[in-house]
Amino acid sequence: MQIIYYGAPGTGKSYEVSKLLRGKGVTDDYIFRVTFHPEYTYSDFTGQLLPTVVRSGPHKGDITYEFQKGIFTQALEKAYQDTSKEVYLIIEEMSRGNCAAIFGDIFQLLDRQTSGVDKGYSRYFVNNDVIARDIIALTGNRVKLPANFSIIGTVNTSDQNVFVMDTAFKRRFDWEYISTKPVTDASRNKLNNVDIDLFDGTNTKVIKWTDFYGVLNIFVASDRWLGLGEDKQVGQFFIEFDMSASKDVHMRQIKNKLLHYLWFDVQQSVFKSGVKIFDDSISSFTDLYDGFENRGKVFSDRFFQCISDWEKGIL
Repeated sequence: MQIIYYGAPGTGKSYEVSKLLRGKGVTDDYIFRVTFHPEYTYSDFTGQLLPTVVRSGPHKGDITYEFQKGIFTQALEKAYQDTSKEVYLIIEEMSRGNCAAIFGDIFQLLDRQTSGVDKGYSRYFVNNDVIARDIIALTGNRVKLPANFSIIGTVNTSDQNVFVMDTAFKRRFDWEYISTKPVTDASRNKLNNVDIDLFDGTNTKVIKWTDFYGVLNIFVASDRWLGLGEDKQVGQFFIEFDMSASKDVHMRQIKNKLLHYLWFDVQQSVFKSGVKIFDDSISSFTDLYDGFENRGKVFSDRFFQCISDWEKGIL
């Protein structure tokens, strides 16, 4: 299995990965996790020589160099210990790292056999002494991925401009879209759903979080309003609310997490004139932050009209 879950920030991609693993009954011993970032390298991924302090014996305190296996090599070694057991390498935030540089020659291994006795194994091998050194099942330094070795990644669509994945890399993974639709529990109750107070200039409206971000996503993406597309939408878990906390705490979470995103990543990306998510009285982030804190009117009349249309079922 080679699959990437992708979608807007907070849609629950990591949640979907965890749910998949729980459903398969996979224990932590067979799960290896890593998060890519701009400074993450091939050596971090596969392994490298690192300085180590000798802790005992006549050379205590001396510096020596030892090979430290990277997360990929650790997971591959585990997979070859017992090929009847599934091993999962989970890579969070793949687009935040330079995948071409991080995978390096491992890229060749992502091409898997689709039939025959070697189904699921890498179609081609690569010669790599570093990775193969402690894996007895491999022939010499010839490395292949076994059928029980799966790679699962997550990608935020709003982060794809950090490092662009090329088509050759993308096509070696299945891509599963995680939508912004609300997630429910077994009783069909919407998760992570709290009441929000919004002042429209006359009255304070109480709206559920799942309704609020639903209206927000339409307003952000649709050409009728901001026209920024799905990349700027948010998911249900963009803010993970403490369900046992008070409404004041929930409002503070929105103020500190959502407003910054809407001001700097959404409103400032809009090229349309005359369409705003915020009220005309809001001319700076300070105005927005203070206005929301004081329960003032910070969202535009057009946005409130969208909320009204949503509630009538006509949006």
